[in-house]
Amino acid sequence: MRLKLGISFTSFVFLMRLKLGISFTSLGVLFGVHRSTASRIFLLVLVNLAEATRKWIFVPSLSTVKASMPACFKEHYPRCRYIIDCTEVRVEVPGSVEKQRSLYSNYKGGMTLKFLVAIVPNGQIVFVSNAYGGRESDTTITTTSGFLDIVEAGDLILADKGFPGINTHLGPKGAVLVMPPFSSGNSQFSREEMDRTYYIAQVRVHVERAIQRLKVFNILNNRLPADLVPHMTDIFRMCAVLVNLQPPIFQSTEKDC
Repeated sequence: MRLKLGISFTSFVFLMRLKLGISFTSLGVLFGVHRSTASRIFLLVLVNLAEATRKWIFVPSLSTVKASMPACFKEHYPRCRYIIDCTEVRVEVPGSVEKQRSLYSNYKGGMTLKFLVAIVPNGQIVFVSNAYGGRESDTTITTTSGFLDIVEAGDLILADKGFPGINTHLGPKGAVLVMPPFSSGNSQFSREEMDRTYYIAQVRVHVERAIQRLKVFNILNNRLPADLVPHMTDIFRMCAVLVNLQPPIFQSTEKDC
C-alpha cells in the first residue's frame, strides 16, 4: 500500500478525477482503495498543487501580449488586452433554502457555481475568479472578483452583452469595454453595426475556445457533489493551469483567427 500511495499513484488518482469526472467510489474500485481514501488523496493533491501553482496564472506584459497577438486582433482591435466571459458548473441541490437561493441560475435553470475567465488575444488564460453562486450577474462577478485590479489605462476589453455594468468601473481606469451592439425594439442593425457584431464575434469566440478546453475536464461537466463545492475555486484554477500547459490556441505562424 505504501508503494501504491506514492507520488505517481496519488497524481494519477487526482488527474483521473479531474479528467474523467468519475466518482470517488469508482476510483476506489479501480485502485482497490476505500472511497474515503480516494477522496483524501484527491484533496491532498489538490491543496498542494493549488499552492505550488498559485502564480502560474499570470498577466503577461503588454509587449508580450502585442507580440503574440493574432492578425485578426491586430486588424480590428490592436489595443485588446483581455477577452472575458463567465461559465457555470452544475452542482447538487444543497439542503438549505438559503444556499439554494444563492446557487440558483436562471440561465441554466438549476444550481450552479459561476466563474469569470479572462484570456489575452493568443488564448492564454490570465485570470479566473473564485467560485460564485449561479445567481450572481456577470457584472457583479467582474467588479468584485479582483479582475479590475489587473486592468490598466489604455486596455481594451472584449465581452459579450452580459457585461454592460462594468463600463462605469472601467472609465475611471482609462480602459474601454467593447461589446456587440444592442438592437432596440424591432429596428434592424445598420451595416456598420452588423460589421461590428461580426468582428467582435470573430475574436470573442476564442474565450469560448479556452472555456471549451477547460470543460474537457469532465469534473466541470458532471453535476458536482456537495462535498466538492467548497473546493471548487481551487479545482477550477487547477484546470486552468493544466489548460495553459497545452499548446496555445494560436500558433505564432497563424495568420488568421
